Amino acid sequence: MSTFGIGLTVVAVAAAAFIVWVPDWTHPPVGGVQIAPPPASMVQFSRGHIPEPVSLHAPAALPEVPASGASAASVYRNVKVLADVDAAEFMRLQRAMTQWVAPAQGCAFCHEGEDYASDAKPTKTAARLMLRMVRHINADWGQHVGRTGVTCYTCHRGAPIPAETWFPSVPNPGKPWVAKQENWRESAETVRKFFPDAGWQLYLLEDTPISVQSTSALRGDTVAAQIVAKRVYEMMMQMSDGIGVNCGYCHNSRAFEDWSQSTPYRWSGFYGIRMTRDLNRNYLLALQEILPQTRERLNATRLPVIPARESGLQNGDGLVVCATCHYGQPRPLSGAALANTYPELEAKGAVP
Repeated sequence: MSTFGIGLTVVAVAAAAFIVWVPDWTHPPVGGVQIAPPPASMVQFSRGHIPEPVSLHAPAALPEVPASGASAASVYRNVKVLADVDAAEFMRLQRAMTQWVAPAQGCAFCHEGEDYASDAKPTKTAARLMLRMVRHINADWGQHVGRTGVTCYTCHRGAPIPAETWFPSVPNPGKPWVAKQENWRESAETVRKFFPDAGWQLYLLEDTPISVQSTSALRGDTVAAQIVAKRVYEMMMQMSDGIGVNCGYCHNSRAFEDWSQSTPYRWSGFYGIRMTRDLNRNYLLALQEILPQTRERLNATRLPVIPARESGLQNGDGLVVCATCHYGQPRPLSGAALANTYPELEAKGAVP
């Protein structure tokens, strides 16, 4: 055999080995140009790849209604949340919720025909749980949401499933020689979102301490392992992306660990992380028994490419991250106080 033939055979064998043993890679779906120094994270994305925006403005409140003088539970059957609310105000909130969550589907999204007392649709059970969650946030998480509070619209923005949710990663298919060591989020439209979301599991669902920076030169009890530093960095970058700020919004960048040199916003972030853990564990995980979701989004333009291994029914439900409320704004909906116009969402203390 000639040298050329031997060389061609070697190339063919090498190509076949590459195809068999090297994992599949997905071509990045987004093209963009960095238009500012890297810390600013300012990227001009190519047209056609810009994510479909959600509304960043609060909807007008529905007109107030005269009190009926009767409670919702005394007028309507099978009212399990907001039972003591005035019946007229109860219906005003029902109309608002339809606009906030399912404007296209209308009342039929939760209710079975004309039998509004029926619990046949799981979306109605899910709505009850979400109402309890909203009232819990407004009543017990003032350290983060302040006096503005939240409503269903804060997350949903007119869609049954919020555009920004997190599904626990599906494990990468392993290959024996070369493998992707991380669950890169291949459907991401920004570099920060491309990072693995393992940090969300650790810090926005579990109680893993978020401590990494050392005050000593050599590794000791106060120095975190490299993988911990990586996870914290990834989560913080994703958090920054979700609320549209950079590190200096909360930290003094020459002393990240020093609370005395941090801004007051660091405390808001501190409570926000803990609030997110609370919501994911005590409300959103429970949805997997009520209303399992799919990874496919209602608005396909938000995620141009979804790898096959990330598609389809998941073992669980979508969980919340900072972006679920903020959508790239330091204050959701520019700080609009939606909850103030619906006082029944501001119940204090434990909510039945």
